[in-house]
Amino acid sequence: MTEKRTEIGKRIASPICAAEIDLDLIIEDIHQPRKEFNEDTLRELTETVKLRGVKSPISVRPNPDKHGTYIINHGARRYRACINAGLKTIPAFIDTDYSEADQVIENLQRDNLTSREIADFIGRQLAAGKTKSEIAKRIGKTNPYITTHAALLDLPDPINEVYQSERCTDVTAIYDLTRLYKSNKEEVINWLNLSAPEEISRLDVKHFSKFLEQKKRQSFSETEGQSQQEEDKSNTAVNQHEKKQSTPVSLLDSIYHLIKKDKRKPQDLIRDLSKDDKKLLTTRVKGYFDEGKNCSNIIQYTIHALQDGRFSAKGSGALQLIAFLYGAERSASFDLFKILDELANQEAG
Repeated sequence: MTEKRTEIGKRIASPICAAEIDLDLIIEDIHQPRKEFNEDTLRELTETVKLRGVKSPISVRPNPDKHGTYIINHGARRYRACINAGLKTIPAFIDTDYSEADQVIENLQRDNLTSREIADFIGRQLAAGKTKSEIAKRIGKTNPYITTHAALLDLPDPINEVYQSERCTDVTAIYDLTRLYKSNKEEVINWLNLSAPEEISRLDVKHFSKFLEQKKRQSFSETEGQSQQEEDKSNTAVNQHEKKQSTPVSLLDSIYHLIKKDKRKPQDLIRDLSKDDKKLLTTRVKGYFDEGKNCSNIIQYTIHALQDGRFSAKGSGALQLIAFLYGAERSASFDLFKILDELANQEAG
């Protein structure tokens, strides 16, 4: 009997022949990396199976815990569709040389796994004693790819909330934000709260990182009593811009979000500001306006400011850019309401 079963197993495993196996004898792999199934596409597949059957056999392996049954290697969607279609059997190949890594590779090649599913697989491999280099080699990815995804396994609560709410699903951005959180916890929390509920991109995190670097350099400079002299007006303007950012960013960001997100009218907003905040806002915005008016090379300055994050499509950077460009018109006189109205009417980037 054993010899006969072995012979049948060999015949089933042949790449040119698949056997019909009872669905009752097949179970899904509990470690299958794919955890999420799109219900709409599954319904479509079910209707196709009802009409045409399963044209591409699934792959299974013998279940070591229950003789005569099988575990799915790949083909879980076809398996589920057959059940939904009311079928009793499914065509399948038996492949005993199949691993969880093979499942991951197959789904990665189809771009068919979420970042969390990849991270869960990496976590299981690490728990089993595999190194990141070994995991990377097994699934054909780089070490940084493994490290970046592994970071999803232990996210700080504020970062995890951003990821779970899908405000940011870019794995690299989440990884970089987590690194910033470890050394700038309070600043990161404040920034996340201030930017809520906007989506956060990789570029947003890059700009925020640059701001933190500038803030630290300025703090160090003030502590050591250091000062630098710039050789021309453009370089002087850049240096002054960096010095300004440590204090007014939160106010300018708040103004931006009140106008853009809460749809507050600039006139009403200015009226409700405290005397000190109104004075600070006017002083800062006029400072950026004057920088544009006095800048000797507007194009070069703007390019550098966009590259290093001082100008951006949203937040304080957007307000700074608008004020700077108004000043760059030369003939224009400073008008705070005109600049804020421009921000209010600006299309979202």
